[in-house]
Amino acid sequence: MWLKYKNPKEVKGLFTLVVTSKFLSQLSLRTKLNTKLGDPELLQKLIRKYGNDKFYFESKGKIKNQFFVWVSRIKEWGNQKNVKVKYNIQPTNTYKDEENENIIDFFDFSDKLNGEFQLTTNFTLKNYETRLKINSGKIEEYNKKSFLYKRYTISEKYLEQTNQIKKLAKEITIKERNYFEKARRIFDWVRENITYQYPPAQRGVIPTLKNRSGDCGEFNLLFVTLCRSVGIPARCVSGMWVIDGQAFHSWAEFYLEDVGWLPVDCTASQGLKKDKKFINFMKKIKNPLDPEYYFGNLDSKRIIFSKGSNILLKNCPGKLSRFKMMENCRSLFMQPTSTYPFCSGKSKGIFIIQMNSRLTIP
Repeated sequence: MWLKYKNPKEVKGLFTLVVTSKFLSQLSLRTKLNTKLGDPELLQKLIRKYGNDKFYFESKGKIKNQFFVWVSRIKEWGNQKNVKVKYNIQPTNTYKDEENENIIDFFDFSDKLNGEFQLTTNFTLKNYETRLKINSGKIEEYNKKSFLYKRYTISEKYLEQTNQIKKLAKEITIKERNYFEKARRIFDWVRENITYQYPPAQRGVIPTLKNRSGDCGEFNLLFVTLCRSVGIPARCVSGMWVIDGQAFHSWAEFYLEDVGWLPVDCTASQGLKKDKKFINFMKKIKNPLDPEYYFGNLDSKRIIFSKGSNILLKNCPGKLSRFKMMENCRSLFMQPTSTYPFCSGKSKGIFIIQMNSRLTIP
């Protein structure tokens, strides 16, 4: 069994992030929302008034103005090569996410509060289709002492290996010893038992399993966690479809010793079985229409932004926001428009941050 990268496609694009910030003082909160800082219903009131597509940050007026943004840089992976990236604004700092091999660009936009600006990313790259070649070769045992194995089999926030998850994973893979076939059974179970819903009611494997629904991110969090529960290293991948607009997508990978990371897209496979709109989309971008293709194979019509979960953000002030799923300076996933900023100011009140993005493919 081995992976082959073939049919390269040249991709040139412009990713534009329009960032708008607005400040609501204590007086504004009282007059516009009849509320104040410390109100347990504050987030719900803000969302009802200004929408759930924005970020809300509490400022207690104890430190100077701060406005930080972290962006996962497009970089080279096995099926994504010859990458060149150019920003219109240079990062304040760049560092490697050692746990997952991502490259993170940190921007200090503190001088741009209460206004609008654009961060643009010009890029070129070469995408390859990933094809899995199967023979009768034996599946090697894992090196359980390796960093890779330890990192990608752990239980972590939003990918908790609860007793319920472990029991389900064992039931799905019962009597199967081959790691490849175990992953295949988990893939089949997820695509047949989880209903696509966007946006999801909550993020994470616990509510996804409870509700039996979620978006592409939740499909793959569940696939990854079930794999890890039976000793198969697995991780999430965040990216975009290569089309004009805002077409973000997530899929997964699991690891086989002496083979590498095998791609899996439970959502695409399910969509090709049940969703006429999605089938038409895949026809439009000329992708394979066989639902079985998306276990072990991957098309070349995607851009990868990041891999892994709970990605560490350096230069982080500690508590990003009590309103967002961000703990201990870690981001559940990294896509530019999904990257959570941090904002605070000298005055008491609430900062409202809106980040609108668009990918343009010439």
